[in-house]
Amino acid sequence: MANSSEAGGLTLDSDDEAALLRPLAFAEGAGLPLALWVVLARALSGRPWTAQDVSVFRDRVGELLVETRTAAGVVYRLRAQGDRSGERQTQRAVTSALLAEVPRDGESGHRDWSAAAPYIVDHLATHAVAAGVLDEVMEDAEYLVHAAPRGLLRALNIPGSSQGLVRRSIYRASVHVHATASLPERRDILAVDAARHGETGLARELSRGRPWQPRWATGTMVHPALRFTRTGLGVDAAACTVIDGRPHAVTGCYDSNVRVWDLVDGTERLVITEDDGVYALDCAMIDGRPHVVTGTCSGSLRVWDLDTGAERFALGGHKGWIRAVGCTVIDGRPHAVTGGEDCLVRVWDLVDGSERARMPGHTEEIRAVAFAEVAGRSVAVTGGYDNTVRLWDLEDGVERAVLTGHTSAVYSVACTVIDGIPHAVTGSGGENAARVWCLTDGSQRAVLGGHTSWVSSVRCVELGGRPHVLTAGGDRTVRVWDLTEDTERAVLTGHEGYVDVLACTEIDGRPYAVSGGHSASPRVWDLGDALLPAARKGHTGTVQAVAAVEIDGRQHVVTGGDTTIRVWDLADGAERRTLPHGHCVEALACTTVDGSPHAAVGGCCGAARVWDLAAGTGLRGLPGSDYQVQAVAWADVNGRPHAVTSDQDRTVRVWDLDEDVEHPLLTDRTRSGVRAMQSVTVDGRPHLLTGSEDAALRLWRLTGRSRRVTATVHTGHHWIRALAGTVLDGRPHALTVGGNDTAVQVWDLTDGTLRSTLQGHPSGVLAVACATRDDRTDAITVDGSGTVHVWDLASARLRETVALPTRAQCVTAAGPDLVIGMGDDVVVLDRNR
Repeated sequence: MANSSEAGGLTLDSDDEAALLRPLAFAEGAGLPLALWVVLARALSGRPWTAQDVSVFRDRVGELLVETRTAAGVVYRLRAQGDRSGERQTQRAVTSALLAEVPRDGESGHRDWSAAAPYIVDHLATHAVAAGVLDEVMEDAEYLVHAAPRGLLRALNIPGSSQGLVRRSIYRASVHVHATASLPERRDILAVDAARHGETGLARELSRGRPWQPRWATGTMVHPALRFTRTGLGVDAAACTVIDGRPHAVTGCYDSNVRVWDLVDGTERLVITEDDGVYALDCAMIDGRPHVVTGTCSGSLRVWDLDTGAERFALGGHKGWIRAVGCTVIDGRPHAVTGGEDCLVRVWDLVDGSERARMPGHTEEIRAVAFAEVAGRSVAVTGGYDNTVRLWDLEDGVERAVLTGHTSAVYSVACTVIDGIPHAVTGSGGENAARVWCLTDGSQRAVLGGHTSWVSSVRCVELGGRPHVLTAGGDRTVRVWDLTEDTERAVLTGHEGYVDVLACTEIDGRPYAVSGGHSASPRVWDLGDALLPAARKGHTGTVQAVAAVEIDGRQHVVTGGDTTIRVWDLADGAERRTLPHGHCVEALACTTVDGSPHAAVGGCCGAARVWDLAAGTGLRGLPGSDYQVQAVAWADVNGRPHAVTSDQDRTVRVWDLDEDVEHPLLTDRTRSGVRAMQSVTVDGRPHLLTGSEDAALRLWRLTGRSRRVTATVHTGHHWIRALAGTVLDGRPHALTVGGNDTAVQVWDLTDGTLRSTLQGHPSGVLAVACATRDDRTDAITVDGSGTVHVWDLASARLRETVALPTRAQCVTAAGPDLVIGMGDDVVVLDRNR
């Protein structure tokens, strides 16, 4: 036991020294600051060490320590590995001691994480997960806001208790956005993601101190299997490999770069620059080292060392695009099999770079290659634009079979074994389904139908000891199928673009997948969690339009996306109706006709229709051209609401619902396509306000024999994307949004003058709406950065912002609430009291 000497030093026995060194054996990062070293020394030994005791000891054993100066001060760790026996119990004590060091707020009694020591913010998650108590720590909503994202994300990848699954999923859902956001922005994003998971109570906690909080949100785009998303790049090819004992993804892209990144935390290890866009690649072990074989759109085929980034071979011979690269082992040596625009399948020895075989047979471009063993012989299975799947013997280069049945190009092939028999799964460009083929006799075993668009990628994987296949494509989903029963087991959602690429691997014994596309940032999924229940349902396509209307005395939200119109109770988010529009919904507007709520809906293929929202019935279709209906509105004509449509052929039509809809009340061909419309009152008379592709803002009189367009304002936009009307200082005003403009213009419609400009958006504004509350008029704007901006219109001053997890396309005000279409999801925000 320690004793003080007359010289003011310490007399320490071996147990004392071990007790003082033990905290440093568990230090994370650069090490422990002195104050926390003292705290943990007390907690682990039960002895009342003082800061002076530890300082004296530090000076005596300096040769055992590494001292580092950081932005937060000097920290210490052991130079060599220390004693970590009894780790789980020790980590529990460390976690408890660190939590006790977080100050408490005097009024609420909650931990004040903003005042926590930097070491605790950065490394508590690592200690807590080692102690098995991370899920308990995450019960504190404020910890989710303040914890260092990188450390917490790494800890979350270690499986925890079932009670923490939802909070883990909430944190991961948009970590690629909030990890680099400010603390207020992270609050907003986490709160919206909590609401998307149905955790509205947690959403309120997370929104503490923010101007807006989520009331509810749909959750189509979130799934508990997601681990993280890598933003800032699309991918056109991907494969997985192991480098230095850690799983990595290797991705190719149209930007000519091959990126190698760690699948545990997403950090980038290496970037290899090709001479053209990389559209096919696969990985192989050559001489015990990981390599990647890349194919480009210019016909370049190269082999790269993934440890160093050095080029090993350049393999010449292909002409035109290389769209298929696969690696396998033949006669104990690594080989690559490639195909592309020249319709030839080529086999390359990756040890010496020689071409082993050249196999003609396909009559059009080859898109995919995979490998199987059939009747004891190694075969390559290829697919292409000639709608065929072909089997090639890799030992003698002979074509063994041609599988026919696809009615469009075969984009992807993967192979597996089902009930002891080799099979191939193929995806096609025009069939919205994957096909399963028996490779022994060439028969078709099953058709996996479920996608709503083309299937561009398939990948086989074993889950729970059973063969499964992942399929992905134009509907932006990744689907998981059990191939023993030919049943769909899960749908992984959240991609904001087409999914063209899939790759699979294992991390700590658990199956993982990487998915992405040319316009879809790559995502990493833990397939062990793929079968967990996802959050609430909603639209399965982008929400293009939102509106509000009263039904049966209650305020409701009406949203249009995919091919449906959905009606939601504003108060609690209950879905009241789903109405099948039949075509992609592009625009909608709501009003009350004879006391009944109605919606006018427009979409692609010239499809426009009016719905009775209370009854849930479609009243009638509004015939027109086959062009896209770009905008709809309701306008007052002689005291009655009329539906107004504008389509891509530059025609505005006004419909009297009580009359023969085959003959519109008004049909007027415009100089330029109308992209936005709204009803307004000017000089006490109802007018229609339109915004056009020629950047003109026009006022239309819909009654009388005088000219229809009574005023034209040339806004200076490149074109008008969206508009909103309101009354300001007793005068009618319009707010206009231009093509990719980062500012919103505010126009006085009485005299056509520009009153103000709402400036400061970090990216192009996508939508605008107006709300009046407390005798004040606000403008609500959303931009491409995923931020909602609330402006005081009278002063043109930005009042507040709300950060969203992803970009929103549309917004409206429903009384005091904001309704936002964000990707496939609907989010309702109400003001914090």
